[in-house]
Amino acid sequence: MNKRFSTLVAAFAAIATVSYAQIGDKYVHLKANGSANYLTVTKENSAKADSVKLANLGGNKAAKDSALWLPKFVEKMVSGDSVFQFVNKATKKNLSFAVKKNGAGAYGTMIAPGVDKFVFKTGVAGGSEIYAAYGQDSIVSISTTSGKLNVATTLPNEKFEVEAPASISLATVADLAGKLSTFKFEFKGKDGGIFTATDLIPVPVNGKYRFQVVGQEKSTKGTKKDQYITIDTTMIGSTTSIQVAAFKLDTIVAAGGAQYQGGNEGLQTFKLSMDLGNDSISMTTDSIVRFVNGKYEVAVNGGSGYTYIVGYKTFNGAPVLCIDSAAIEAPFITLAKGTPVKLAGGTGVYSLQLKAKGGNPNVGDNDKYLVGDGSAYVAAASAYIPSTQFYVKEHEDGTYSIQGREATSISTKTGSNGETYGEAIASSLLLDEEPLYAVDVANGVYHLGKNDQKDTLVFKKLDVDLTNEHIGYKYYTKEEMGYGAVKFNLASAAADDIYLSLVQDSVIAGAKGAEKALELRLVEGAEITQDTVYYGAQALGDTLVRVAYALEQAYDAEGRLAHENVSGVEVVKLSKDANLQDKRFFFVAGPAEDSYKIVEATTTNNDILTLNISNLSVTYDEPVAGVETYFNIEGAEAPVYKKMESGHYNIGNGLEMLTASAGVAKMLRVGDELKAASTADDFSLYVDSAYVNRGEDNTEYGYYIYKGAEVKNDTIIGSVLSAKGKFAADAAKGDSAIFRSATIVKDTIAYEGDLKDGKQNKYKVRDAKNTSLVGFKVVEEGGFEIVALNSNKKLAVVNGVVIFSDNVAPLTFTTEATEAPTANGDVEVSEVTVIAGNGNVTVAGAQGKKVVISNILGQTVANTVIASDNATIAAPQGVVVVAVEGEEAVKAIVK
Repeated sequence: MNKRFSTLVAAFAAIATVSYAQIGDKYVHLKANGSANYLTVTKENSAKADSVKLANLGGNKAAKDSALWLPKFVEKMVSGDSVFQFVNKATKKNLSFAVKKNGAGAYGTMIAPGVDKFVFKTGVAGGSEIYAAYGQDSIVSISTTSGKLNVATTLPNEKFEVEAPASISLATVADLAGKLSTFKFEFKGKDGGIFTATDLIPVPVNGKYRFQVVGQEKSTKGTKKDQYITIDTTMIGSTTSIQVAAFKLDTIVAAGGAQYQGGNEGLQTFKLSMDLGNDSISMTTDSIVRFVNGKYEVAVNGGSGYTYIVGYKTFNGAPVLCIDSAAIEAPFITLAKGTPVKLAGGTGVYSLQLKAKGGNPNVGDNDKYLVGDGSAYVAAASAYIPSTQFYVKEHEDGTYSIQGREATSISTKTGSNGETYGEAIASSLLLDEEPLYAVDVANGVYHLGKNDQKDTLVFKKLDVDLTNEHIGYKYYTKEEMGYGAVKFNLASAAADDIYLSLVQDSVIAGAKGAEKALELRLVEGAEITQDTVYYGAQALGDTLVRVAYALEQAYDAEGRLAHENVSGVEVVKLSKDANLQDKRFFFVAGPAEDSYKIVEATTTNNDILTLNISNLSVTYDEPVAGVETYFNIEGAEAPVYKKMESGHYNIGNGLEMLTASAGVAKMLRVGDELKAASTADDFSLYVDSAYVNRGEDNTEYGYYIYKGAEVKNDTIIGSVLSAKGKFAADAAKGDSAIFRSATIVKDTIAYEGDLKDGKQNKYKVRDAKNTSLVGFKVVEEGGFEIVALNSNKKLAVVNGVVIFSDNVAPLTFTTEATEAPTANGDVEVSEVTVIAGNGNVTVAGAQGKKVVISNILGQTVANTVIASDNATIAAPQGVVVVAVEGEEAVKAIVK
């Protein structure tokens, strides 16, 4: 704190300050001076944090609690001012501000960690000041402009009045039990007798309450009517001491009943009021049992000017709980949470079976299972079908929320990456933080409410993996989609070994035998709403995902799975018709594990892919006789791109193989002339993944092809197959295929001589300027095409020239593993490294050693002592022999 602010604070020392003793231990209202507005915690938006505002005092207890604050003394400053924290009664959180500007450019009042200790100064003209030091020179205070903080260098003009809360009358079940059905009284430090022995059930009666004791709700006599706590007619005391009434349980006695000299309603109804400053309860009645000389009389609805209070009197030296209007010690009574009915399985996924009785409008669906929002029913529930499942969440206060997991109405959403997806409009909650009511807990039977309009249900917890967000729908990873295919085997005891098969004119039908099965590759659908749908009981934190797929014949021979109307029948077929290319399908789980029906993503009716067992025809329509068709989905291999292990390969097309000649890609045979006759070593190419840090969702099989490579950890230096320079010959167009010197470090590639402002350019794997990234695209004949993945051009040959092109028929290659070449483009020898370059050889790690370089005829072309740790020596093109003093001689190919 700087001198200026210290002086400012010291100036307040002469003004009276409030002390902890003056505040006490009760909650108080902080009312803006001269207004009817109180400092109140509010939540304007459920997605945002709490904030404070100045507002009129609410009418109910919850609203009033939001405007009550407990000042907690922290310290007394040197100036004499007292510092407090203010705890809100409703949230139990401190008044605290981050002191940051909001979107409107003002300092907002959102509750957030930050400034939470305030000088609380009373005795100031107009009320009390509440402020805090902020930074070096600023003071933070609450503005009378609602939702705004003052941040200034002077004391605030706003003043607050400290106001004790008025007592309120309690009248509803929620006032006592909250969201539960029961509650407890606590008589601080004393025995509350029948009032505190166990949970009580409040029954509102015209602004008052009757109380039932849990476990003793019914009388054991006669017709077993409901019974309530009642003022007793048996006297406690004697004619020479106190003469008071205690309490017992009794049924309602009508007016005129002899026992109570006119009924006992007034003896069973209690009026409760609460001091909101500390939530203490006062309990009174309008009627009382009085005793005169040991005989009782009932003062129905009170005598004039009397208030009958539940409290204590002393008899035989001990306090006894009773009720009277004078000389009675009122206890400190507070409320405590009741014991909630517990669902044995707690939070989880359940099936809900209806147990309806007469009078329930749904009695006709008795013993069926709820689906969706609970307004429809099915004959059976399954751990594999989300529509028959409900997510049940148990809250800390003993209440429950219940929501169906399936939803079909879809709204369009756009992700942060621009991807369009669908979000299901969730069904309404069956319960929203409400209690369950026990019917037969041992058998999982509960009631959803107190009245007959609510259902009685059997809760059965299902063995569902909550970590499986794709339950109910078959899901394939990108790895599975990129490398595999599927075939569909009819799941039916009536017909064995039946598969979807391709017959004439691209039509699909059933056929017996796995050898006739149609293999279809999965393709992600177009980016439209129904392809990827998020659903589940999302209001309760339960999110599921279903993904739809297009299906095409492997290597796209006949097209994609579709259906079209032929003479009034929706025939299922493979089609290349542009109007049918966007058909996508969900694989929807059936009641049996691992069987699925095929449903189009945009279907809004009951149509599914249906196989008729009698004639094996396949259509897309309503199930035959209500019997749905389910399939077991089997896997098959149909890779889009070939996976390659890092290593040396011959990459060939017929008798010719890919190699390099003077840095240019060539298709040659062993024995063809390069500069000298080629050997097997010249066709040994090194293939390695382009990725080091692939990432979880990257299943792309991208590679670099090297002619000569030095591999050290995550760095490779060598000549890599690349596209560079334009090629044109007649109608053929493309890029020249060369082997280009490059350094690959982790997931970047840097080409030799590719500089900008004297600095080396580096490109990521998927950068368009990376022209070396290739994939081995599998073709139906069993070979593959080499595709430049960043341009989608393929390796081809035009007039003997190897190019990357998108308008020339690509070559089909095969690979065969081979040995590393004796004469590699670079060879690592012990600690000495020899690297062949363009017209030179670089020797590293041989400082002070003699180096002799000879051609294949044995003629010496260089003989020198290396003066540095990295020396470049001129050498002729072709195969040379490099002999380093103290090392074995090695061969290298100079370009």
